[in-house]
Amino acid sequence: MSESHFDQMTYLMGFIFLLVLVIIGTIAFSIIQKRKLKKETSALKEKAPDEARLDHLKSEIEKGLPYQNIKVIDVPVAAPAIEKEISIAEALVNTEASFFGRIRKAFSNSDKAKVIDDIEEILYTSDLGPQTVEKLLDVVKSELSSKELGDISSVKQALQREMTEILEPIQAGFEGHIKLQQQIHQAATGPTVLMIVGVNGAGKTTSIGKITSQLAQDGQKVLVAAGDTFRAAAGNQLKMWTDRAQATAESGKGEVEIFWPTNTTDPSAVAFDAVQKAKAQNFDYVILDTAGRLHTQVNLMDELKKVKRVMAKVIAEAPHETWIVLDANSGQNALMQAKEFHQALTLSGVVLTKMDGTAKGGVALGLVDQLQIPIKLIGIGEKITDLRLFKHTEYVNSILGL
Repeated sequence: MSESHFDQMTYLMGFIFLLVLVIIGTIAFSIIQKRKLKKETSALKEKAPDEARLDHLKSEIEKGLPYQNIKVIDVPVAAPAIEKEISIAEALVNTEASFFGRIRKAFSNSDKAKVIDDIEEILYTSDLGPQTVEKLLDVVKSELSSKELGDISSVKQALQREMTEILEPIQAGFEGHIKLQQQIHQAATGPTVLMIVGVNGAGKTTSIGKITSQLAQDGQKVLVAAGDTFRAAAGNQLKMWTDRAQATAESGKGEVEIFWPTNTTDPSAVAFDAVQKAKAQNFDYVILDTAGRLHTQVNLMDELKKVKRVMAKVIAEAPHETWIVLDANSGQNALMQAKEFHQALTLSGVVLTKMDGTAKGGVALGLVDQLQIPIKLIGIGEKITDLRLFKHTEYVNSILGL
């Protein structure tokens, strides 16, 4: 056999081999497909009728085929869980446990003298402030007989009377209020200006967002001024909260706008321009955010005084309210912050935040007693409605477990 004939035979054998492979592969693929179809048909028969019908419908839709006479099955969907609003008593449960809970424990001692010593220690370590503690101790020691000192109910009633006596002269005028607007001294004409101060981390910006939202839900037109020109992220954070406030304002037909001028680093200029804008455009409220600062930073405290003076050039009575935001967890430090800010700015109200997560809620009593400043709002949670009007009767009853 010649070499050319040999090459031809080699090519022929290779072609036959490939042809056989193709035929075998086609047969194998066909067998696999039939087995798969049989398996799917069997699974379809095993399904519940509705499930099988749903798979059939899905198949028809994917193929783009028309479908008719399809019965729509209503599948019940669980309603979203409704968040339960937390009560003041629930928010102050840690404070109650730390304060009156410890007093209850003291009464497990049969020695009355030891009970009084324990009560004194508890009062001094409950963030009430020494001045307030002395008032409470005097009542317990002077008004209760030896027999009553051994009765926890008598001690509770004595503390309730004295706490109410401390709070009532300052807080009684706000007790009947049901809306945030009622907590704010309103301007005779033009916008009401509310200046918010406090240290970093107290919840100042969050509180401004919640205050703004509640006012807007009541149909008010609110201008929020970004007066914190020191912190780069402050404006963005405030913008986020005003956007949220505007979203919630639509149901109340209110309006929220942020005043955040670019290339302005002087907080006094921001305050001045914001009040002018609000006056010219008939806003109901101006809420001025300020840079968070320590009460020991004298130069920055002086700057706050300047901000306050500048606003008065536009509206003589502005700001109509100056509120400090305090973190209840700070305890006695919150009291020191309030003293310094009050000395510099003459505060008209306190917003006490994070009351739901602290055992130091007793500081509210010390603030009112020592500074004679009303507590306007307390924060007891994350929701907009969790910034509540402070009611002194509810507060006293909560921390005494009444």
